[in-house]
Amino acid sequence: MNMKNLKKQILKSLAILTLVFVVSCSESEDNFPQELSIQEKVTLLENGEWLLKDFEDSVMHTFVNGERLTFYGTEGKFTEPIPGKNAYTIMDSKLMIDYNFGNTKTYELRVSCNNNIIEMYSDNEIQSTLYRKDSNYKDCLN
Repeated sequence: MNMKNLKKQILKSLAILTLVFVVSCSESEDNFPQELSIQEKVTLLENGEWLLKDFEDSVMHTFVNGERLTFYGTEGKFTEPIPGKNAYTIMDSKLMIDYNFGNTKTYELRVSCNNNIIEMYSDNEIQSTLYRKDSNYKDCLN
């Protein structure tokens, strides 16, 4: 192979590598997780049973049709919700929970661990953490 053909081969290879790199970079940008909307976060809440951090075996919440239900359990076994429900709504980009008797709280929701952990913040301070029941959330805690 003469020098001219060798140069052509090298330039052709570099062009192909550059093209592959550019295409793969643009594809990977599309694969970055995007921040979920508040509606998507609430939908996550509504499609799961959520264990309260530090009380995983004894307190569980569900979010159904605008009402948060609380279950107490023993050793991770939950049966009927306790009497009383807390209404929730979306307000701007936050979740507002009515704890009754004029006591409401507004939360920013932060989702992590493949949508298995939801942290609830108020005034940039964490108020509570929920773990999706029967998920692998423990893999994310270390």
